[in-house]
Amino acid sequence: MILAPSQTVTASYTVSCPTPPPPTGSLAVTTSTSGATPDPDGYAFAVDGATPQPIADNQTITLTGVATGSHTVVLSGIAANCTVSGGTSQTVNVPAGGTGTASFSVSCPTPPPPNQPPVVTAGSDQVVLVGALFSLSGAGFSDPDHDAPWTVTIDWGDGLSTTFTTSSEGSIGGSHSYPVTILAHDYLLTVTVVDAHGARTSATKTVHVVLGL
Repeated sequence: MILAPSQTVTASYTVSCPTPPPPTGSLAVTTSTSGATPDPDGYAFAVDGATPQPIADNQTITLTGVATGSHTVVLSGIAANCTVSGGTSQTVNVPAGGTGTASFSVSCPTPPPPNQPPVVTAGSDQVVLVGALFSLSGAGFSDPDHDAPWTVTIDWGDGLSTTFTTSSEGSIGGSHSYPVTILAHDYLLTVTVVDAHGARTSATKTVHVVLGL
């Protein structure tokens, strides 16, 4: 196109400058286990409090696309016979385009101690009137291994039972209505506690259902 001396032509350009994505890097988590009795089911690790993911006794897992900067890696699922050199938590710096590494050295020299069963008491014998609501008292349990959660079963002795799960050691309570009879009757109440690995203990006492006090 030929322009006259007094003419002006405008050329328009649209320029887009989107914000670039934040820089990222990689995070490698490594476990190295020594000793005669390593943890049979491995471990788990979490980054910055996220959901833990499994990792084997001797393995490296590399996470990509991790934001640059400081991150906290926590190793969990450590067997009772194992120890982690330097602790289970590490702070790692992930550089842009590079890799930060969290290395955990685990020693498992001796077998884990055997699971100990809970210690259970049913409390002293109790007396309740015929037709009255019976409230269990004096029962409780503890666990040397603190192996929660526990399944508690109260067998009331009349063919009925109550079962529940708890994550707290201590007293065991419950209430029950025994059959209404014209005669006094004794029932053998049994409290059974089972820990998270199946070890169980029971304790018993007698509930005297009487016509009058």
